[in-house]
Amino acid sequence: MTDWYRRKTWTKEDEEEFFVKLGRARKDGRAQYLRVQAIELIETKDKYLLDIAEVLLNKILTDYPDNRIERSQTFNSLGEIYKLRENFDKAVEYFKKSLDFEKEFPNVITTAYLNFSETVVQADKTELYDEVEKLLTEKIKKDTLTFPVQNYIMYSVLSVIADFKGDIENAKKYSEIAERNATTRTNTLWNPKKKTWGTVKERKGWLDRLINRE
Repeated sequence: MTDWYRRKTWTKEDEEEFFVKLGRARKDGRAQYLRVQAIELIETKDKYLLDIAEVLLNKILTDYPDNRIERSQTFNSLGEIYKLRENFDKAVEYFKKSLDFEKEFPNVITTAYLNFSETVVQADKTELYDEVEKLLTEKIKKDTLTFPVQNYIMYSVLSVIADFKGDIENAKKYSEIAERNATTRTNTLWNPKKKTWGTVKERKGWLDRLINRE
């Protein structure tokens, strides 16, 4: 049976049941239940359910403004909603909010750095390329535990930026690193039982095309 906060539908009955159970949950866990339910709805990519997800996420910000654990994740998820709607300006705005809050509260780090970087190149926001390049370069230097899927996106984005700047040598180098990570079948982390976690399950065609891969 599906958990009450992981439903993929949102009928009147779903809504009523969800909020009844939310009201019975411990107060310090309610924001998390709202966020998890919103993510489940976002994953459907259904326009109506994206609207519901946005309502749930905004409820976290209005009803639980002091909850720092969920804040950056909430902004990141709101960015994902707007990215799916192809409202890239708003998506970038929310991803930046997530990143800014992570500087204040680094206990929770989200995928906002990837989402922000990806959206910037997808929307051809060249005025933000320097910011993205700095963000990803620092991330690569600092974080040694990255999955292939993260490296695929980061180095693909860096390749696009290098090419835009006329740095053909680095554009090619980053493209090759991205390709290696895109085609690897296992990750290099410590748990052999989870060796396929974080591998690239589905390539991003639009991103591949930007670095001239077929």
